[in-house]
Amino acid sequence: MALFIDRKTSRSSNDPERNTGFFSRRHILQGAGAALLMPWFAGCASTGTQRRMSAASGSPRVDVLYYADTLDTRQSGFPIVPATRLGPSERLGQAPWATAAGVAALTGPLDMTMRQLTDPTQATQQRFGGYARLAAKLAHLRRQLGPQTLTLENGQCWNGSGLSHFTQGRSGIAGSRLLGADARVSSDERVIWPDSAASCYREFAAPVLGTLTAEQIPEDTVLPFALFERGGINVAAVGVSDPYAHDETRSLDAWYDDVRRQVQLAREQADLVVVLADTGTGPGLWLAERLEDADLMLCARGQDFWPETVDVARRNGSHIPVCLAGTRGIGVYHLACEFRDGRWQVDGRFHAVTASTLSAEETREAEALQASLDAERAPYAAWLDRPLANAPDWLWRRDVVSGSWDALIGAALRREVADRHTLSPGLRYDVVVAPGEAITREHLIVLSGGHDAPVFTIDAGHESMHALFERACDQSFGYPLLLDNAEDLPRLDAADWQCRYGAGTGRRITLQTGDISQLVTWSIHPDAPEGEPLWQVMERFLTDQTADWTLPQRPGGTFTYVDGHPGWHPEIRLGS
Repeated sequence: MALFIDRKTSRSSNDPERNTGFFSRRHILQGAGAALLMPWFAGCASTGTQRRMSAASGSPRVDVLYYADTLDTRQSGFPIVPATRLGPSERLGQAPWATAAGVAALTGPLDMTMRQLTDPTQATQQRFGGYARLAAKLAHLRRQLGPQTLTLENGQCWNGSGLSHFTQGRSGIAGSRLLGADARVSSDERVIWPDSAASCYREFAAPVLGTLTAEQIPEDTVLPFALFERGGINVAAVGVSDPYAHDETRSLDAWYDDVRRQVQLAREQADLVVVLADTGTGPGLWLAERLEDADLMLCARGQDFWPETVDVARRNGSHIPVCLAGTRGIGVYHLACEFRDGRWQVDGRFHAVTASTLSAEETREAEALQASLDAERAPYAAWLDRPLANAPDWLWRRDVVSGSWDALIGAALRREVADRHTLSPGLRYDVVVAPGEAITREHLIVLSGGHDAPVFTIDAGHESMHALFERACDQSFGYPLLLDNAEDLPRLDAADWQCRYGAGTGRRITLQTGDISQLVTWSIHPDAPEGEPLWQVMERFLTDQTADWTLPQRPGGTFTYVDGHPGWHPEIRLGS
């Protein structure tokens, strides 16, 4: 199925594995070679835990400010808090695969603000983020910390909003400047708007980073790493690009070899090496275990949040902190990097951004910035904010299995396209809408992350559906962590399926689909079949609803052997 094809692993049209779309864990490992099967890559250069400073004296310090995956979010909103974060069984009880009480058990007691960012039953108490408040907080921290501050942006920050959709990513440039980014990673804008990416990068006028091939780089505008001097310290920021990007053609071995080489080159020129991994959570942790020349790992794309840095052990006995900053601009991490006893010590603190966490001065600054942001969006606001229907219940998506947005999408596809089974990818783009609030075009564009999302019909069958879910489970729950493609399980409606979480590869799924010959589906892949955009299909459905309409049942499945797993809370849902 075109829905999930990765072009670097595509095969002939007669190959049943190609027709199921997800490339299999077996195929990934065969293509990657023996290196990726080893728990540690023997070729990694090791500098040990000791670092030598080039020039600075005393107790050298660099303050890194970090945010990621803002998705060009101009307004504050309810935080995206998944009820379930089910990861590989080998990672039981380890961050970030824990929810609600599991987070508190791993991190210790959390204050109310952090509970609202980690517990779905608390996540509807107040709104977080918005570029005006985030920019005010960042400016305050830079003034407070002084000239040794470095502000880094990672992940999908130029796509995801209605404004970025209209401006082909140029609103992202203004957003990055407003937030004061010293460098950013080349992300989805490179694939969504390939004809304008180079001019956007030049207009940004600060380093754009990524471990890309020459064919992927728009007109030589992307560097693998950039060097900065802060307080006498040479800092290298290395941008690691998504190994599953639509324009990525290398094998995973070749991709990793380039990443490792660029981090080694950065190490030769810098005292502090910071890796910005726009790879998803699993691959970011996998890299952290292997890149012994890195001092700090900043992850994006997985859109996960963890209230403190995650400590990852490496082969040589050293440890590296990994940061998971969340999504939609909920706040900023301050990572104080201090060189003590021959090594970098990192103290991380997350500053949540909401009305209750800003000082009076920050609030005044945010209000002034919001007026400017509103003026920038004003030409498009009437169209983007047109009410289509009122939400009958909480609308949310982020979960391993499905959310209420997925139920709404399935209902729209069945009524507006064809009365058949529907299948949606497990994307993590989400926006929470409260009961009674208006559903707008802005919300519908957000659901596809600003990508084109054509709707089309495909041939299906029990065998292909079973293979699709098995491969999705391999990517979500399998090993190595590099398999994680930053998506949750597909959403298949009107069909019962069961996942045996503890079973081995290829033996997890039992699927009772009956007679499915065709499916209505949609995709954000550039090479997807032509079709009507998803947001248009949903708009027709929504505008035809009565005032007392209700949400259909969510698509989902049954999991076994997960009782007691710290990341599994099947009865705890947003708004419950």
